[in-house]
Amino acid sequence: MAKGELLACSKFYVDIEGLTDLIIKKVSGVSIELQTAGDQNPFGVTKGGKAQIQATVTGVSNGAVTVEFVSTVEDDRLVKWYNDSHSQPMTGGGTKNKGALKTGSIILYNQGGEEAARWNLTGVMPKSYKSSKMEAGSTELATETVELAFHAVRRVK
Repeated sequence: MAKGELLACSKFYVDIEGLTDLIIKKVSGVSIELQTAGDQNPFGVTKGGKAQIQATVTGVSNGAVTVEFVSTVEDDRLVKWYNDSHSQPMTGGGTKNKGALKTGSIILYNQGGEEAARWNLTGVMPKSYKSSKMEAGSTELATETVELAFHAVRRVK
């Protein structure tokens, strides 16, 4: 990698445990937010009437990562993963995968095709699933979009 090389958003991959050969169209939504208390208004005063404000971390919230995949013939793994991860609406009960969660990575490549940045996700499960709009005369490729919930994300590279 050239020193100071800028990374392009078009050279990437999303690697989800057990789903490593899918065609990825786009990914978005990697975000983490520290939840805080005491940072908006004074929580007290000290001698001389000096207001006290201190941001205190009280928790962390993750955004959902949205991944759009290009559909291929006879590959129903995404909708199967979604269905196996959730109780059936009419029958309820446990899930087919017994609550198993996956790991995943979002990877950016440099101009030489080498891995240049990586975000690792743990505790990954499909939060929602949808397919593309079907329309006569459309020139678009069929896609499947999965919104992922996760426990933690860490940039490791």
